Amino acid sequence: MKNTGSSSGATVWVVLIAVVVFFGLFRFLLLGGAALLGLALAGLLVWLSAGFITSRTRAARQTAPTDDDADDEQPAGPRWSGQPSAEEARAAGASNMRTAWISWHLRSLPRPEESRDARLLTGTLSVVPQADWDADRLRQHGRALWSLRGSARRHGLIDQVDARLDRVVAMISDATDEEFDTSLGQVNDQYLYHPDRAVRTAYLEGGALGVEHIMDAVTAARAQAREDAATRAAAESLAKQRTAALRALRETRRPAEDRDARTAWDEEARKLEE
Repeated sequence: MKNTGSSSGATVWVVLIAVVVFFGLFRFLLLGGAALLGLALAGLLVWLSAGFITSRTRAARQTAPTDDDADDEQPAGPRWSGQPSAEEARAAGASNMRTAWISWHLRSLPRPEESRDARLLTGTLSVVPQADWDADRLRQHGRALWSLRGSARRHGLIDQVDARLDRVVAMISDATDEEFDTSLGQVNDQYLYHPDRAVRTAYLEGGALGVEHIMDAVTAARAQAREDAATRAAAESLAKQRTAALRALRETRRPAEDRDARTAWDEEARKLEE
């Protein structure tokens, strides 16, 4: 009986130890398997990334242009930014001078409008500046024109806008005693102090061309003002003649038999001209 009880107790202990070991191994395998699975996934991602980077690098090397190809694709003129040609410097000098002249007389240049509606542009151009406008009204019109230059370029009206802008600024120049300092039109250090003497010289020549453009704009504005004044005087004279002729016609209730209404009109107009 004692041997039977001893063997039964040993069996229970063996079973308990086996259960503990089983659960321990199961837990170890569960946690360790998850860790191994995570490491495997991480390794797979690293391997795929390395392969992708390698393929992109190989493709870039195959498609990259050689030095000879780069020379063929390089446009004529400067080979990189910061090395402008003499033509670019001359154009920049003229543009800088004109912009400085406009900014000086308008006192401020507004930001360009982003509107793509052409009606705003055509409406602004339809407003013709008059000789009796004061400087403030001319400046207001000039700022409106400047803000619409981007829209004018899109609609092919940039030449008309710039011509009107030159006229308005020239009228402001004549209407005020403000003297424009031409040194304000040559402040671009990129060209003014360029290492290449030809670029510096071209920039200064462009400034001189800008001054000539300003002088031409002022001369044209004055000629236009004289022409407008003459047209206005002629229109007023014609209006007076027509009004007098109509008055004479109204007063002549029964014209003579050999004279109709149009003859009376013409005779009255002739008298006024004499």
